[in-house]
Amino acid sequence: MKKILLIFILALCSTMAFSQSRLGYSESEIRNEFWETRYNLKSNYDKSGNYYISIFTETATVFYYFDTNKDCIITFIVPDNQGALNAFVETYNTRYVIVSPTEWKMYSNAGVSQIKLVYKDNRYFFMWNVQSI
Repeated sequence: MKKILLIFILALCSTMAFSQSRLGYSESEIRNEFWETRYNLKSNYDKSGNYYISIFTETATVFYYFDTNKDCIITFIVPDNQGALNAFVETYNTRYVIVSPTEWKMYSNAGVSQIKLVYKDNRYFFMWNVQSI
């Protein structure tokens, strides 16, 4: 039983790694990374005219939003269920700086990324954006 649980946890963590922010990535880099049909990659414009790419993973739907240069400037990660939400929070708590129960910071050579867990209209999602460069 422990082996099955360990395999499940490792699979979940590897899936979550695929759906991380990709802030600063170009549209073509994201398309090249998620080209497989299992991701069901789609692109479109939202009601405000903002261009985005969406992908599906085993645990979440991810939306990558781009600036006019087609560089990713904000990412929304929408967990599929409460279990996936809890797994993301647990991962963020171990990998990033905890600011509050619903906010984290990730430091990298690209700058500081802000991660917020947002609850809105009985839904929840993570919002990643670059705080500074």
